[in-house]
Amino acid sequence: MLKAVAVSDGKMINVFRRASLARGEGHASYEELSRIGVLYKEHSRETLPALMSGERRKRDERGYTVQSKIKFVHPFHRFWYTFIEPHAEEIERGDFNAFFDRFDSSFDRFVSYTFEDLSNALIKRTFERLDPVSEKGNYWDRHNEFDLMAKTERNLMIVGECKWKGHKICKSQVSKLKSKCERSGLKPDILALFSKSGFSKELKSSNDPKILCFDLNDFEKLLA
Repeated sequence: MLKAVAVSDGKMINVFRRASLARGEGHASYEELSRIGVLYKEHSRETLPALMSGERRKRDERGYTVQSKIKFVHPFHRFWYTFIEPHAEEIERGDFNAFFDRFDSSFDRFVSYTFEDLSNALIKRTFERLDPVSEKGNYWDRHNEFDLMAKTERNLMIVGECKWKGHKICKSQVSKLKSKCERSGLKPDILALFSKSGFSKELKSSNDPKILCFDLNDFEKLLA
């Protein structure tokens, strides 16, 4: 189950399926691993529309279940069960080839999750004086997944995209993010973009107060 949490999207049913566990077994395993402080559950913030008496759900909503995500309490455990545990026998024999192959192919994906966590911490730090963040984290629904969705005490909604990639974020990414928000019924007051490789000149010069751009230098604030 721990290996399944490390390499899946974290949604409970997907974790149980990848770990070949029945739901009862999966929930029991989670409860024990949560009790000893290895895993925790991030609840979905999606709400399905309330139904009137006798009303049926729309066809695309039938059979859909709002799912929580299972995550590691300590990032080191995600590293261990992504890279070490799957190749433990080879490593014990002194054969590190499989480990390095996986490390080379999966490291950026691994770091991208940490980048999302740090981005959530940075958005909290950014707003802590003027309008503190009251909730933050990933947001997912039946249509989309968002790296960040935060709300402040004054009910300001911030939706963010985090890119741990080797190319700059350009204005087309903003259009895609707006389209995703529209499909998911989100009406953000601010779009926050976090980029390892910076931003295009067009995006940096837009001066749109509703778009915040954070590059790697901005993360130094978290060290203060």
